Amino acid sequence: MKKSASDCVLDYIYDKIISGQWTPGTKIATETELQAETGVSKTSVRSAVEKLVAMEILTKRQGDGTYVADVSVSSMFNPLLSSLLTSYYDPVTVLAFREIIEPACVELFVEYCDDEQIAQLEECLREMDANQYDADTDLFYKADNRFHLIIGLGTNNAILSKIMNILDTVMEKYHKYANKSIGAKTGVAEHAGILEAIKSRDKELASLLMKRHIQRSMRDINEAIAADAALTASKNETE
Repeated sequence: MKKSASDCVLDYIYDKIISGQWTPGTKIATETELQAETGVSKTSVRSAVEKLVAMEILTKRQGDGTYVADVSVSSMFNPLLSSLLTSYYDPVTVLAFREIIEPACVELFVEYCDDEQIAQLEECLREMDANQYDADTDLFYKADNRFHLIIGLGTNNAILSKIMNILDTVMEKYHKYANKSIGAKTGVAEHAGILEAIKSRDKELASLLMKRHIQRSMRDINEAIAADAALTASKNETE
């Protein structure tokens, strides 16, 4: 599968750091310079940089620019991390992982979230609701992805937060695929139910609804994959 423009920028920055051209403490190229060097949009450049900042591999200094973090970059940029950032994982594999981790994340989120985080989830839900019938926009799946990321980052657990940050690229690819293959389905209603459980501070219900949401997605994805396989087989038989 072709890499996204944002992933291409991640690869570019990765190579600069691993090769030693950008060492810890080095000021990296500006967004405009990265755009010219990679040939992608400034939005894609900004997305890649923000992901690396969130993972504490890059750091921003107000009014001064973006720098390689003063950490052991070689230990952070290992083959596993590089693979997670830039590889394609099939949707069933992603959903199997999500079924394990996200019900636990939402339980912790209920325990520690504040009004601002709940307001962010409400905004994601409004964005999803407004765009659920438009198959040509990426606004729905991006809001969907952001809803889950906010929960993952709001667990008050440093390890889980780091994992969810690293996996954001993988999750966004999944949500884009799901949006194209199965559409919004009952996603808006399911997210609304999860949000209501969160607002009620009912972590058991929130966890159960999250698990059911992911399981329903798994069923729909598997049906879509089976349908595509049957269609391909039918075409091959007629050729």
